[in-house]
Amino acid sequence: MKKKWIAYGVTGAVGLGLVAGGATAMASAMDLRTTDGTVVPGGAITGKNGSVLDRAAVTLSVSDTSVTVVSAATPTAVTPATPATAPTAPSPTTSPSPVTSPSPVTPASPVTPASPATPASPVTPASPVSVASPVTPASPVTPASPASVASAPSN
Repeated sequence: MKKKWIAYGVTGAVGLGLVAGGATAMASAMDLRTTDGTVVPGGAITGKNGSVLDRAAVTLSVSDTSVTVVSAATPTAVTPATPATAPTAPSPTTSPSPVTSPSPVTPASPVTPASPATPASPVTPASPVSVASPVTPASPVTPASPASVASAPSN
């Protein structure tokens, strides 16, 4: 019985580890972006201990489309992890897509007729009265068991 519960515990721990590993992999593949869409470099949001939460009072400002970290009144020194890179050349402009004509209006669906009324169920006749079972005769008396032989003494 104990082996069964040990197996359940090990399976649960391995499963939890797999879920945590998948979440870490997904999080590392995502970019942090500002409200205007520019990518935030990793070093710009870390504090002296490498965490945005190393300050005494950190709050989040939440809007419909973004979340902004609001720091304490006395900021700590922030050191960027990497120097800024040179700006890249702008992407070439592409020609606008052709204007498509609007889709034709779909005709209205026909009205579905109402379902016919279901007829009432027939009345079920009453069940016949059951006959009483016969009385069971008493069991015969069992004779007494013979006395047991004493067992041998143990070492």
